[in-house]
Amino acid sequence: MFKLFKNAYKTTNEGIILATPLVLFMWIVTIYLSFAKGVVDTIPEAISAFITLLCMLGAFCSGWFFMVKKTIEISQKEFILDEDRAKATLNLIKTIPSGIGKYFLAFIGMALIFLILFGLFDILVYKIGIHYIGKIDFSAVQLKNAMASPQEMKVFLDSLSETQLLKLSQWNLLFMGATSFITFIFMLWIPEIIYKTLNPLIALFKSIKKVFIKFPKSLGLFLYITFLNLVISFASTFAMLNIFIYMIMMIAYFYFMVYIIVLIFLYYDKEFNGENEKNLDEE
Repeated sequence: MFKLFKNAYKTTNEGIILATPLVLFMWIVTIYLSFAKGVVDTIPEAISAFITLLCMLGAFCSGWFFMVKKTIEISQKEFILDEDRAKATLNLIKTIPSGIGKYFLAFIGMALIFLILFGLFDILVYKIGIHYIGKIDFSAVQLKNAMASPQEMKVFLDSLSETQLLKLSQWNLLFMGATSFITFIFMLWIPEIIYKTLNPLIALFKSIKKVFIKFPKSLGLFLYITFLNLVISFASTFAMLNIFIYMIMMIAYFYFMVYIIVLIFLYYDKEFNGENEKNLDEE
């Protein structure tokens, strides 16, 4: 696994151009959401905004994840001259239209399936929490106001009783555990679509099977990603101290996102692509 982590770091550095479409897309989405928030007033307008956002997401994911696959292919090639590798890396941007043409509908379907499954999963987790933990005596409005600032959150927490604080901690643990579980079993869904199966529903079942076929390695990979996420989240608490630290943290955040995706794709490529896939099919 350590070799995999090292290779992902090397591939990320060589293919850091992957960060460019990611940054641009997040910037465009931020602008679009700000615009939609100010003009959407009716249900038809909200539906139209959702469909537009869904298409934007499908186009980006299909093109960008295909670009990730091509980045890994380039990293595994031998180049005589560094100039040839640099040229091939720069040409990765040109693979995005091909990815959109091939995978756009697959990622639209994936997004819709994910929303449905995540909604059903949230309902299940909520019912489990109500049954075993119970309700907390504060409203959603109070919680929303508490999220406005660290000071408001402190005031809100100070106003709760010990019983309420205990229940709140239990609810947090429940949702964290549930989110971690669903993230773990969905971990290989995207690589499965890009490498093997265009049908997003079939790809989901195949990817879950692959997660559990090599459970120790999959769990090790997930724990490593979780650890990195905790580190970057902790470091982000210092981002608002000044603009210089904020800029550094934003760079680190985008690098982290690219690294994690490259790592997951490299893991899939190593364990389930080519000969390994044939062995699994025979089993």
